[in-house]
Amino acid sequence: MTATTTAKRLLPLALAAGVAVTAFAGAASGRTQAVAFVAGPSRVVQGNPATVSVTVSPAGTRCSLSVRYKSGARQKGLKTVTAAGGTASWTWTVPRHVQPGVTHVTASCAGAGRAARTMTVIGGVLPPKIDVVQSGWSTRGYPFGGTGVSWGVILSNASKTQDAKDVQVLCNFVMSDNRLIGSMTVRVSDIAADSKHATGGELSFPSGAPIARLEIVVKIGSAAPATHTKPGISFIRVLPSSFEPAFAGSIEGEVQNDSPRRTIQFVELSGVVFDAEGNIIGGATGFEAAALPPASRLFMKITNGVRPILYSRAASAMVSVVPTYMTGT
Repeated sequence: MTATTTAKRLLPLALAAGVAVTAFAGAASGRTQAVAFVAGPSRVVQGNPATVSVTVSPAGTRCSLSVRYKSGARQKGLKTVTAAGGTASWTWTVPRHVQPGVTHVTASCAGAGRAARTMTVIGGVLPPKIDVVQSGWSTRGYPFGGTGVSWGVILSNASKTQDAKDVQVLCNFVMSDNRLIGSMTVRVSDIAADSKHATGGELSFPSGAPIARLEIVVKIGSAAPATHTKPGISFIRVLPSSFEPAFAGSIEGEVQNDSPRRTIQFVELSGVVFDAEGNIIGGATGFEAAALPPASRLFMKITNGVRPILYSRAASAMVSVVPTYMTGT
């Protein structure tokens, strides 16, 4: 057998071997992943539900899911599931207070491997929530008959992004037997985001007022993005009445327009009075109207509500201001 004849006989075998190797390589490179995500959001807002799904081979495999938020916190309550029909799914609610940002999601299936992906948690806008921080009152019997009650409350807007607008504050006066002896409502046009607001007033009774506690109910009319602009307040003091020096007559001080451009048209005023131990012993409301340009100040005086407060008990006060600015400034 010549060398030429031998080469001709070996050539078909070499070609067949080459085709076999090529076919195996092609099958390996085209092999489908055993675990793969087939559904899931790319973004989800805090407090909203999220659902992800993976396909897995073989069907009936047990799979688990791990969700790790940007802060490193892991989602709780994600149970191991069986991939029915080759698909495994999980649904959970993203916590409202979890840190926004890139979140890592990993599905692990026994004997089949794992798959990983990311999604972005978007910060949600929390509606304002008003908490009652402190409340208190003073009772006074008037010489001409009847009883006056000065009450005050400090409210806190827990939202850091939303102002509470058109807030209605209902104060119920409750006796020791849990029955109401009276009710009064005041309106606060705006409680700024992440701030405390003091308000109160006076209610008169035809006879005695055996009050055991106050019951405060707050209703928010609407919400608006935080403005973070409030006038400054200084030199707050409680002064006695000119006619009855034994009792409080007013809460006085100064309001400063800290806005660099806008002129204040008028200010809504309210406040509470404290005793030496820091207890609220009453509250008041009022307003001042004036064209207050930027970087200027205004004298303020609140009188409506303080008459029942003994001046000897009044140690300090807290005042809250809601400005209304002139349009076009």
